[in-house]
Parts: sequence; structure tokens; C-alpha cells
Amino acid sequence: MEEWKLIITLFLLISILILTFWILFGRWVERNKEHIPGRLFEFLFFLFLFFATYYLTIAISYGGVLRVSLMSSFIISAVFAGYLHYIKKIYN
Repeated sequence: MEEWKLIITLFLLISILILTFWILFGRWVERNKEHIPGRLFEFLFFLFLFFATYYLTIAISYGGVLRVSLMSSFIISAVFAGYLHYIKKIYN
């Protein structure tokens, strides 16, 4: 039972840290749109999706909650990168 508490705590901690980073970074990016090179967030969107599917495949094949936590952090990052590129249109 103690192992599951540690796993859930680790999952929540990673998710909260990633969300906090992207919220703060997104605010900074919106204020400094002219300093963003090219289509950076489009590249990051597809890169994070690639890593999320990689960790999903590994987690399904071999198990492991750490891999699921990494997968969720990459999915959160892909959502924020896609939001900044496709919705907020932050590119040159």
C-alpha cells in the first residue's frame, strides 16, 4: 500500500511541476512573441507527441508507473505547445 502512495505522489508532483512550468512559460512567451524563432512550438508539439507514444508503448509492454508519469508529462507538454502554436498563433 505504501508503494502506491509513493507512486501517486510522484505522478501528481510531476504533473503539477510540468503544468506550472508551462503556465509560467506560456505567459512569458505571450509577452515576448517577437523573440520566438520560426515554428518552434509546432516542432515541440510533434516531438512531445512522439515521446508520449514512445513511453506509452514501453509502459504497455513492460509496465511501470514512472513511464506512465513521463508519458503524461509529455502529453501535457504537447497540449501546451500545440495551444501556443495553433490557438495563440505564436510563430514568425
